[in-house]
Amino acid sequence: MDTTTTDAERRVPGQRALARVLYGCAVIAGIVTLVMALHIAADVSSRNLTGTPLSGTLEITQNWSMVLIVMLAMGYAEQIGEHINATILTQYLDPVSRWWSDLIVSGLMFLFVSALTYYSITAAVFAVEVQQVALGAITIPIWPVKIVLAIGFALFALQLLMSIISLLINDRPRKSDV
Repeated sequence: MDTTTTDAERRVPGQRALARVLYGCAVIAGIVTLVMALHIAADVSSRNLTGTPLSGTLEITQNWSMVLIVMLAMGYAEQIGEHINATILTQYLDPVSRWWSDLIVSGLMFLFVSALTYYSITAAVFAVEVQQVALGAITIPIWPVKIVLAIGFALFALQLLMSIISLLINDRPRKSDV
């Protein structure tokens, strides 16, 4: 038996595979962050040295880089527990009430992100059909990014579902916690 796996990984089917996919997406998001920083630095340098910026920096940054960074890292942030967590009220709850609060909030988040997934998929299908582009200093295709948007929401929804299952299986409070 593999001793490096946790209870949650053994009990929740697909969690390890999803964790690997989310980690890969986070690595890609990190690489895109670095490339975006270099691109912006090159734009600023070009503007200061030659008086002319790199054409299309704004369009590429806002339509590609930022979307890839956020959407590819969102599921991983949920997996490692790094999303914003407002505990101003829940910190005073007993363990059972806090568990119920976590379960309800996670369930509502899952429903909301599932709806966003559905609508982003329909938007991606439309964007692909019309070969959607953004107009600016340069014309840039944005239909591929719409696909990434849908994938990012879908992965986030899957991780939320895994978090809910883990709450139900592994984190259920015991009578001794009350």
